[in-house]
Amino acid sequence: MKKNYTLGIMAATVLLGVTVTGVSANAVWAAKPTGLIGATAAANIAKKAVGNNAQVEDVELERKNGKVYYEVDLQQGDKDWDIDVDAYTGKTIRSHSELDHDSNDESSLNKPNHITLTEKQAGQIALKHVPGSTLLSSKLDKEDGQFIYEVKVLTNEGTVELEIHASSGAIVDTDEDDDDNEY
Repeated sequence: MKKNYTLGIMAATVLLGVTVTGVSANAVWAAKPTGLIGATAAANIAKKAVGNNAQVEDVELERKNGKVYYEVDLQQGDKDWDIDVDAYTGKTIRSHSELDHDSNDESSLNKPNHITLTEKQAGQIALKHVPGSTLLSSKLDKEDGQFIYEVKVLTNEGTVELEIHASSGAIVDTDEDDDDNEY
């Protein structure tokens, strides 16, 4: 009987230790850095670095070699820019540009008559669906035989990509790429 009692105490101790260790490990993984400047501020800093008439295409929070930064993709004229902005200080870490070989490609989709929504209306639907956001881009695309608008908006937490049905205006899909996904 004494053996069973001792074995039970040992099992409970091991189980308690695993549970406590599991909880503390989950707390560490769930922690998100504080004091980030935010995706909107990073986009504005990147625009100032290359010229305010640049079009922001994407903003993502990244971590590499212990540094946390926003990678901002911009389009300005016939150049694509990648600007890395320190997520805490707002300093520009790196900037790189290359010629956009797609800028001269005029192979846009022929818009069928049954598409009743304009690109501007699709953008307005996206902005209404994601309050407080800024429109980054919208384009007509054909997916699985249906025409949709792919609309990208910027929030302070990151980017949100929406697919909007080109005839009905219904939101078909939403994909959020926010700062929380990285931590």
